[in-house]
Amino acid sequence: MIRNIDGSPYQPTGSLQVFDPNNTEERALLNEFDAEIIRINGTPLFYYEYIIDSNNQTLDSLYLEARGAMFATLPITLFAAYEPLTSQGYLNMFGIDSPDMMTFELNYDAVIGAIGHPPLVGSRLFSPHRGENWEIIQRSAGDWKLWGQIRMILECKRFQESLTRGEGKVTQPQNSYKVN
Repeated sequence: MIRNIDGSPYQPTGSLQVFDPNNTEERALLNEFDAEIIRINGTPLFYYEYIIDSNNQTLDSLYLEARGAMFATLPITLFAAYEPLTSQGYLNMFGIDSPDMMTFELNYDAVIGAIGHPPLVGSRLFSPHRGENWEIIQRSAGDWKLWGQIRMILECKRFQESLTRGEGKVTQPQNSYKVN
């Protein structure tokens, strides 16, 4: 038996619980801290949502593509942490193939606050750091701290033009002339 200094039996007081799951202020502080770290150390990304009109007659229910689908014209700025890839440009029997994949880490609550919902699969991300377009192919949970999701992971592949999405106008070079 464990005893106190005065010889009485030892009784623990209070609780050994370190984190109170009902206290949302602690989670909010950790979340804001994480969002600030990503804003300072990460890079901006421009999110263009993929819009499919559900009333469209050309909607393919299997592939979820439609001729009338398009990307939003105004981007939403998100901040992400990622490591840019070097170009891999593999040569196969069909020519040069670029199977580049990219993983972006974002703060979950910052993304929900900016967009209003999680990013949609099929939407496009533009990274001005390297001038590259990426297509979201998977969205998953990142870190879980204090009974809540802190990070969001977006798996992306290099964006390829298609006449069914954006009418082939996404990656065209922008005019670099000045108007006086």
